[in-house]
Amino acid sequence: MEKVLIIIPDNNKGKFISKGYSSAFKELKYFVIEKKIYDLNIEEIKKINPNIIFIFWSGITQKEIISRFFESYDSSDTVFIHVSETDNDIPKIYNKKPRNYLCSLKSSKKDLKYVPSVLIKDYKTRFNGYKYTLTFAGNPATDIREKILSYLIYNYGNLNIFCRSYDFYKSVDEIKEKQLLDYEYLDIYRKSYRGYVESAKDLSEIYSSSKINIDLISTNNKKINYRCFEILASGGFLISPYNDEIIKYFDLGMDFETYTNCEELTDKIDFYLKNLNLASLIADRGRKNVINNYSYYDRLKKILKVIYGKNIGNR
Repeated sequence: MEKVLIIIPDNNKGKFISKGYSSAFKELKYFVIEKKIYDLNIEEIKKINPNIIFIFWSGITQKEIISRFFESYDSSDTVFIHVSETDNDIPKIYNKKPRNYLCSLKSSKKDLKYVPSVLIKDYKTRFNGYKYTLTFAGNPATDIREKILSYLIYNYGNLNIFCRSYDFYKSVDEIKEKQLLDYEYLDIYRKSYRGYVESAKDLSEIYSSSKINIDLISTNNKKINYRCFEILASGGFLISPYNDEIIKYFDLGMDFETYTNCEELTDKIDFYLKNLNLASLIADRGRKNVINNYSYYDRLKKILKVIYGKNIGNR
């Protein structure tokens, strides 16, 4: 039985993605060993002698640890699978490994392009009625996100913001410093904090029970956001920033909605709050699209076909 080492990074998105691929490897009958990034022991891994080492790389993955690992672990028999939203942060030593396969947005091979996937079973949740109106789960502490959230606070009052407490209170300080909200509305913003959510199951329940889930523009708004797949897999209604990537995978107005500026965002929010049945139909269609097309199992089979030159099924 072939062995796979999955390196688990120290951030929620990285954990969810790595666990998803781990599940897919197991479904394909590989023997899977998971190691947290801080627990990498070169001598132990050499004894395991994995056929494949898998890591999801992102800008917040611990660069120094991974760089040292690549420098120390030398095996011409090991295939390295590196899945990433970008290849800007890849350590140079990685590119010197003899059997590297990089799955990213810039990949020249069609089947190795980065396409987010979700572990469907983790986001399977039953709808038990609406608990939240407007929800954002993610780091609010960027300039553009703080401006949008402040705009929404002025228009709708309380929001439902789920993130790390450090990131939220950093955004509070920055909003205050930039004078985006006056004292009264800044207090409303503070009261919009709902805590930090660690598990996919808990996130799924939040997305499912929100009338509208808002994805916010990031500094690089040219790529599709993993959060969009999570929301749709949960059966949540999604309004996302418009970009060329997301409309490749989902039907605009049928699976989800988009916006290009704050005025359009509030227009869409107002419309769908008055038409929750339509929002529910769109959310249901989006969920079916994710279930049918974006599982880790199907994605991994495409990657392995590129690596081995043949279809890999259950074995």
